[in-house]
Amino acid sequence: MARKGAFENNYDDYTVEVATNILNKTGDGISEIFSLKLDKFKQLKFQLLKSKMQKDIFYDGTIYTGSAGMALYYLMQGIRKPDNPEYLQTAAKYIDVQNLKGRRISFLCGDAGPLAIATIIAYKLGSTRPETLPDYETLAQRLQALISLLNDSPDEILYGKSGYLYALLFVSKHIPEEDIIPGSHFEMVISSIMKSGKEFAAHRSSESPLLWQWHDKVYFGAAHGMAGILYILLQARAYINIMDIKCLVKPTINWLLSQRFTSGNFPSSVGSASGDRLVQWCHGAPGFIALCTLAAEVFEDDKYLKIAQHSCEVIWERGLSTKGYSLCHGVSGNAYSFLQMYQITKNPMYLYRACCFLEWCAVERQGTELHRPDRPASLFEGLLGRLYLAEDIKYASDCKFPAFTV
Repeated sequence: MARKGAFENNYDDYTVEVATNILNKTGDGISEIFSLKLDKFKQLKFQLLKSKMQKDIFYDGTIYTGSAGMALYYLMQGIRKPDNPEYLQTAAKYIDVQNLKGRRISFLCGDAGPLAIATIIAYKLGSTRPETLPDYETLAQRLQALISLLNDSPDEILYGKSGYLYALLFVSKHIPEEDIIPGSHFEMVISSIMKSGKEFAAHRSSESPLLWQWHDKVYFGAAHGMAGILYILLQARAYINIMDIKCLVKPTINWLLSQRFTSGNFPSSVGSASGDRLVQWCHGAPGFIALCTLAAEVFEDDKYLKIAQHSCEVIWERGLSTKGYSLCHGVSGNAYSFLQMYQITKNPMYLYRACCFLEWCAVERQGTELHRPDRPASLFEGLLGRLYLAEDIKYASDCKFPAFTV
């Protein structure tokens, strides 16, 4: 029965006995039985995706709702399995860098995503890349040229500067060439994000040294808000002055985390009318788990980990969202919260919980998706997100939430 935006979680919580058919004997990976179930799910759904849903894959060229999401899926497969270049060749088929509009700067909803993916594909394929794909250096230059949009862009992840910063980090990680993206380029983007944060915090006379707005609201979550911006900044900390980390970034994180409800969940924004209701990656506790676990590592302080653990209890209790199975605002995105906790704690309970949420998404019980996605084939709203998670969970120790964790 649905209550406050979530179905009741009737899964038994973790014990070694309960998890027997889901986790392996050592509890550090999924069982062969569960893996075979996922393989059947993926085979069936990929047939559907590439036949009846093929048109929707090409709704647009972005990662969030379009064909570049499929390109990212195959790119990550190719990175994991470098002996099989077919994955990269397939990824290239879903990227169109010739018809980019040059209007948005971000990885998920702008040009930076397709360009970043294309740059990595071109680098890894070398002389065997398709004729339609320029060389990786040309593509990297095009990615850097998007900085012309910086001053007219918001700061958040989906459409803004933080999404662009993610794209730069993503390329630098997967192309080991020295300075494929110069440090000075990172610094310009970070400086712009920090400047916006300082100016708006001063304008609002905020206790937080940094504050950002989107559409006239101070959002807290991962997609449009402060949790997402701060998480990307922490991942880019190598390019940030240590005093700025200490005096600006860390106090802002502390202020943000102090806004949480006593339940362990977070408001969607300052003064939000939705209350303690939304439990999804874009708004609510799931978008904070990555920030808290990384803050615990960077600042060597378990208080952040305790906040994450508390929030994970909220996700376990209320994370079977009635909105459906999506990465952005559904159960697949919530499953990644448990994977992130598993990676830092190595506690098999979190891996088991992620598997339960994935099972919920794969089985598709009647009536468990009350809001049909606008783009049912897409990575962040639709079926491809579930397939991405089903592949990722086999690599639970090092998988990454797409377009969020570098």
